[in-house]
Amino acid sequence: MEITYFHKNVSEAEEKFFLQYSESKIDAILSLLTKFSDDAKILKVSLEKFEKHDAFEAELFLALPSKTLIAREASHSITKAVDLAKDRLVTQIKKHLATLRKERAHKTIRRDEELVKEKAYLQSLK
Repeated sequence: MEITYFHKNVSEAEEKFFLQYSESKIDAILSLLTKFSDDAKILKVSLEKFEKHDAFEAELFLALPSKTLIAREASHSITKAVDLAKDRLVTQIKKHLATLRKERAHKTIRRDEELVKEKAYLQSLK
């Protein structure tokens, strides 16, 4: 997988910490993407610091052959922003993989007996 890092308005110490911390969190994402070949996955990790609000925004952009997933979170600490964005991306990956396996097809939540009764009732009204 190709991984690209980007940062904006951060100091050198924050940059080093961001790179080190985000690399430790990428394993959770990689473990879910074993289905796709290595050259078909592109992950872009970015961090931006907002001086006015003293906050960080972390964004994870994952390009897969079948879909593009984006997770963006803001927080007052680098670790929390990266963790929240990673969790959001992992959730999106799991949903996408379930869709590819056709596990998320539309299914009714009502039981069959209720559907039969409703159908009989609607026909009796005609």
